[in-house]
Amino acid sequence: MDIRRVRTCEKCKAVVPLDRVRLVQKDKETNMVICDDCSAKLKQTVPKSPIRNIPANKKLVKCLRCNYSFPMDVAKVGLLYNASCPYCGKADRLQK
Repeated sequence: MDIRRVRTCEKCKAVVPLDRVRLVQKDKETNMVICDDCSAKLKQTVPKSPIRNIPANKKLVKCLRCNYSFPMDVAKVGLLYNASCPYCGKADRLQK
């Protein structure tokens, strides 16, 4: 067995081939190399919590230049995109 194609599981200390190695998050900054068997055991012990979607804070905005109305998420304006009309592309005559 080629030494470069094997890794040691950090949980059970077994030497496993590289295709049976998994990376699991240890804490926020580091990962842990574990084998398939330890990965399966870890998945069974970790309780799954449902993911909750945060409702969007959308408001109806009207462009006075082209008279087009569209919803805009106020919380994301300036962070993900700039406030502009999707129809004409201008931002100077938006009315909330």
